Amino acid sequence: MKINTNHPAIQRLRTIVAKPFVKRTGIGLLVFFLLFGLFGYFVLPGIVKSQAEQILTQKLQRKASIGKVEISPYALSLTLRDFKLLEPQSETVFASFDALTVNISAQSLWRLAPVVQELRLSKPYVHLVRKDARSYNIDDILQMGDKQAPSKEPARFSIYNIQIDNGRIVFEDLPEKTTHTVADLKLGVPFVSSLPSKVEVFVEPMLSATFNGTPLLLKGKVLPYAEPKEAMVELNLDGLDLPRYLEYLPFQPSFKVPSARLDVHMRASFQQPKEGAAALLLSGTSTIKSLQLTELNGKSVLKLPELSLRLDRTNVLGKRIDVAQLALNGLELDATRDSKGQLSLLRLLPTSTAAGVAGARRETKVEKEAAANGTNKATNKTAEHPPSAIPQLELGEFDIHNATLRYGDEQPNKPMSAGVEKFDLGLRKIALDMSKKTVNIDEVVSASGNFQVRHDKPTGVTVATPAVVESKPATTASEAGYTVSVGKIALQNWSAKLEDRSLPRPAVTQLSPISLTMTGLSTAPDARGKLELKAAVNQSGQLAVNGALGLAPLHTDLNLDLKAVDILPLQPYVTDKINLLFTRASLSGKGALQLDQRKDGVLTGGFKGDVTLGDLATVDKLSSNDFLRWKSLYFGGVDVKLEPFSLAVDQIALADFFARVIIDPSGRINLQDIARAHPGERKSLTDRPVDASTSNASATNADPAATSVATSVATSAAASNAAANATPEAGGDPMSVEPTATSTPAAASASAAAAPVKMPPIKIRKLTLQGGKVRFTDNFIKPNYTANLMDLGGVVQGLSSDPASSATVDLRGQVNSAPLSVAGNINPLKGDLALDIQAKVRDMELAPLSPYSGRYIGYGIEKGKLSFDVAYQIADRKLTAQNRLILDQLTFGDKVDSPGAANLPVHLAVALLRDRNGVIDINLPISGSLDDPQFSMGGIIVKVIVNLIAKAATAPFTLLGSLFGGGEELSYLEFAPGSAVVPPAGEAKLKSLAKALTERPAIKLEITGRSGGEAEREGYKRAAINRKVRALKIKEIIARGESVPAEGVTVKPEEYPALLAKVYKAESFPKPRNLIGMQKDLPVEEMEKLMIANTTASDDDLTALGNARAQAVKDWLLKNGQVPGERVFILAAKPAAEGKDDKGKKSPSRVDFSLK
Repeated sequence: MKINTNHPAIQRLRTIVAKPFVKRTGIGLLVFFLLFGLFGYFVLPGIVKSQAEQILTQKLQRKASIGKVEISPYALSLTLRDFKLLEPQSETVFASFDALTVNISAQSLWRLAPVVQELRLSKPYVHLVRKDARSYNIDDILQMGDKQAPSKEPARFSIYNIQIDNGRIVFEDLPEKTTHTVADLKLGVPFVSSLPSKVEVFVEPMLSATFNGTPLLLKGKVLPYAEPKEAMVELNLDGLDLPRYLEYLPFQPSFKVPSARLDVHMRASFQQPKEGAAALLLSGTSTIKSLQLTELNGKSVLKLPELSLRLDRTNVLGKRIDVAQLALNGLELDATRDSKGQLSLLRLLPTSTAAGVAGARRETKVEKEAAANGTNKATNKTAEHPPSAIPQLELGEFDIHNATLRYGDEQPNKPMSAGVEKFDLGLRKIALDMSKKTVNIDEVVSASGNFQVRHDKPTGVTVATPAVVESKPATTASEAGYTVSVGKIALQNWSAKLEDRSLPRPAVTQLSPISLTMTGLSTAPDARGKLELKAAVNQSGQLAVNGALGLAPLHTDLNLDLKAVDILPLQPYVTDKINLLFTRASLSGKGALQLDQRKDGVLTGGFKGDVTLGDLATVDKLSSNDFLRWKSLYFGGVDVKLEPFSLAVDQIALADFFARVIIDPSGRINLQDIARAHPGERKSLTDRPVDASTSNASATNADPAATSVATSVATSAAASNAAANATPEAGGDPMSVEPTATSTPAAASASAAAAPVKMPPIKIRKLTLQGGKVRFTDNFIKPNYTANLMDLGGVVQGLSSDPASSATVDLRGQVNSAPLSVAGNINPLKGDLALDIQAKVRDMELAPLSPYSGRYIGYGIEKGKLSFDVAYQIADRKLTAQNRLILDQLTFGDKVDSPGAANLPVHLAVALLRDRNGVIDINLPISGSLDDPQFSMGGIIVKVIVNLIAKAATAPFTLLGSLFGGGEELSYLEFAPGSAVVPPAGEAKLKSLAKALTERPAIKLEITGRSGGEAEREGYKRAAINRKVRALKIKEIIARGESVPAEGVTVKPEEYPALLAKVYKAESFPKPRNLIGMQKDLPVEEMEKLMIANTTASDDDLTALGNARAQAVKDWLLKNGQVPGERVFILAAKPAAEGKDDKGKKSPSRVDFSLK
């Protein structure tokens, strides 16, 4: 290229240069630059070297040496070579490098601040030593920085193109006896500046090293001319062995990490737009592999083959952190609660001392020794500054694959374990807003999982520990908890196994498969979600639940549908407490469950629907005989309310039921032995008693038609076995019993102290029985007795706890093929029982009851039929009962040798009670108080019947009097003293006696004449005078040629004195005479006295009088009473001592009757 020297600009430059001033100035500048170069190249390196070594040695208290200093004054560059810095008073190298080159930019002149165009460090080396607990070999250097006063203004500088090549850092940890090495360190930093400068950047961000053998690569890229300006960095870290660095946690760990490797592949992008805030965008993945966490004793806590975190350009400087995915693969988490009740996971947390100061190092054994020796140094203390809260966090996907969670409770009083095995769980679109305290999850899904819970047997003695009540301050609005909302939860193909091994036989309940769907679930106040659950229960059963669900407060409006759920798996909970075994039973139900929680925590609402306990069968656990079964027990229209409690049932229906009730040889009913008195005690319900120590009978299904049960018959029979303490009142009706209160004062006071319990509202509109079968056996009686109740059915309507209401009863059935009916009104749900019931049985055969008659009466029954009509009324706890028994053709057999039988005149009683048609019709009115502890309905009836029979021997005429009138006075007939003529008053008795003999053709009458005593003798003498007077009148009638009346003669009062005087005159005893020797005429009274005094009445005369009386009575009965003569017998007369017979209640002038 040819330059035009004639150009005007060239000509002007020549002119300027030719000036003397310009020449002198140019020569001066040339000399200065020559001298500056000579000084910089040859003089200044020596000065810098000596001064730098001197200053560094003095300031750092370490010997510093520089091998060579090279300065390029024109390039404004400085190079230090072979630098070494030794440890204090040691020849050990603390730090060194091969070369440090600094190239200063000319911009430093006009910016009045250092602007470094390039900084390059070759082969740097640093040796760090941790000498003891809190002492490092750089503590003295760090303390120098702490002593310097902070600058009021930030430092002004710019450093560009920073490069470190082939660096090495060795960290020697003497307390832990380990060494960490950072080798092959390469670092590239484009710039570090606090000044706006325009310097060419040719270094890209980069960091690479080998950290304890693990390669680390950090690469970046600067786009200075992009809009917005952007700098990018890539970090690649593979296989970092994390357990090596647990020693430097800021607390004493209570756990071990046998293995864990960290892989990081992240990209950071820093953007600075012209307007608005800067952004630091992170993207990439971080993965922890082969993570294992154990307790200090080596017990596994956590196994996690892989935990990965993926970010998609999230701005960590913004107000929202976006995490694309968090995934856990193969998680195994084990948590336990030890015998002291402490959770194992809590034991892994740092203690309060260790965690008290953020950033504090953990205290190793070296630190403890240093603290004990007083040599510990407090260095590097920094103030605790909590990290800034993240306002929002969004997680796109949280996936858990093939995970297992296990929990075990080792407390001796309630050991248990729970776990979820091999499950997958996915959470989608999780949003956390800390400022609003909300957590929103769009969806939770899972395709499989297995949930298990197991309770084990207690292994030790429970030690009660006092409860610690912690006072909790009131929660303010700002302290309120987070609101969690889940859009949808969908679990499919799950299963659950609930196992209770604390029982003698494990109880296992299984639900599989389980399908659960929930939408709109939230802890927000009054939020409502929807729930749909379907599960198979114990294989054959089905459970379905759907409806609305609220969490805060609790609210449910759910439809429940339970179909044929086998409840046998629940049997182990009661098997040790009962003597029966359930062989089958299922539960079904359908209805609505509505619950609401009030502010005070009380639940309101209830359940409406139908429930069926169906196909129930039980057997005797020892004999395997059937005990109780039914086809269906249906509860229709159930309405249960919780607050206040009430129960209403539209219909209860028991269909095709059957049971077995037995009285054992000791008189105990088997229903009393359903529940065991002591756990483990075994007793047969359907067989003879079994020795629990030797029996190993197993319960299996028996023939369903083998046996039957009758509760009502068994109850009556058991009651009849007990002797009632109530007795008839003396002199009262033998058929009427009024038990007297015999309760002890303690019982009375306890009864008085008991406060009345108010019954909750209970209503059962209709109770239906159908197809009932009952079989009853009494082994207490020898021989045994068995009765069958068949075709039991009927209706009870209107059951209610309302005191003003009563239920109607209409039941039908058969007792040993005899029709049975029960009808009336009852209110068993009332606080005090109220009833008005009538029951009837017709033509029940009595021969099967022969064991009972033999047991209690001593005679078997050959034949007969029983019909009865009973009426029971209970009001105000007072019982009034009418029992009418009709025994047709009752015939007793031979006497039975029974130790418990009373010696009673059974045949006589039957003869007394049975009418001419062979029918015994008895009415037994009974009354008593239910509050009397001695009151027993069945016992009283038996007692009355026994007393009735006993009356045949002790007071047969009282028995007849109760039937035909007359009472006990029918047993005798009184005569006038000395007379054998039936008095008119006695004829009424004889009429009643004749009627009884006519109606009771099986009985015979015996008549015994009685006489004796002074009054009898006086009467006998007066009767002899009367006979003589009548005899005289008969003679006079005959002398007149008149006939004597057939009915005899009657002496009229006006005739008596004349006839008596003639009889007196004819007597041969000495008589009073007058002065002339003639018999005196005496008044009637005087004549009677003299005749009585001179008349004898011997014992033979009195005996003859008694016989005459008996004959007179017999003649009357045969003639007037039409009683056959073969049924009336006269016994030899017997004397009667006056005032001694029957405590003076009877006259000795009588006849006595006896019955045979």
